[in-house]
Amino acid sequence: MKKIFTNMDQSRVGLHQSFLQESGIETLIKNKNAPYKQEWPELWVINDADYETALNLFKELDTKLSEPIESWDCPDCGENIEEGFGECWNCGTLKAS
Repeated sequence: MKKIFTNMDQSRVGLHQSFLQESGIETLIKNKNAPYKQEWPELWVINDADYETALNLFKELDTKLSEPIESWDCPDCGENIEEGFGECWNCGTLKAS
């Protein structure tokens, strides 16, 4: 088992965990309920053999998160969504990748 990610923001650790689990990589979060600022939540990859694959997936995730979202038209309700938003404010539809 190897630690792959840590962050003070539990939701960011959870996002990274979900991304890996959707790719079939088993994970574990440690320090999930630790007192604030004493220990940050840590994401661990269960199988050492999955570690390199997980690192490569994180590079892909970082690229996706850093790409600006241009304005788009919602396919469900037709509302024009301003740049920077990945969800329709009118009906809640997520922008397709």
